[in-house]
Amino acid sequence: MDFPSQVSQKDVLVADTRVDFKREAIPVRVLNLDNKPKTVDKGAVIATCEPVLDIVARPQEFSESLRLPSILENLEGLNEEQRTAVKELLQEFQNLFSTSDSDVGRCNMTQHRINTGNHPPIKQYPRRLPLAKKEEAECLVKEMVDNGIIEDLSGPWASSRRKMGRHVSVLTTGS
Repeated sequence: MDFPSQVSQKDVLVADTRVDFKREAIPVRVLNLDNKPKTVDKGAVIATCEPVLDIVARPQEFSESLRLPSILENLEGLNEEQRTAVKELLQEFQNLFSTSDSDVGRCNMTQHRINTGNHPPIKQYPRRLPLAKKEEAECLVKEMVDNGIIEDLSGPWASSRRKMGRHVSVLTTGS
């Protein structure tokens, strides 16, 4: 969607979205950036629609050995000397780049702490997962545990555990 300047001048934003024109009504999210109430005039054009030109399907699996070479092939807009320099730089430091979706990296140079002050932990009951999503969730959790992205923790601020079947447990964030 494209947003006319008359709306943005009033400290009002319209959320970018994709819509289905088969629907009779199209909901529009509007955000007031000011602390004062705003009025949008009836009939005012708050957004325009444009058709999607290209739909690019994301490949399901990436070949780790082909990822960097495929990046090197897509160096449009560079002359041959610049391409050679970029290729050499990327190949020299290729161990610093992610080679797959599960290669998220780690940094032990700093620690992050969330200061909650004296606020006690918030307890929320886990939300039930639809059965249609159960298998996908189990696979994602297993993948994250295997890759060291999540781990089992205990303590007052730890997320609650849910059993998803007989053998798989899921960590829920409580949000």
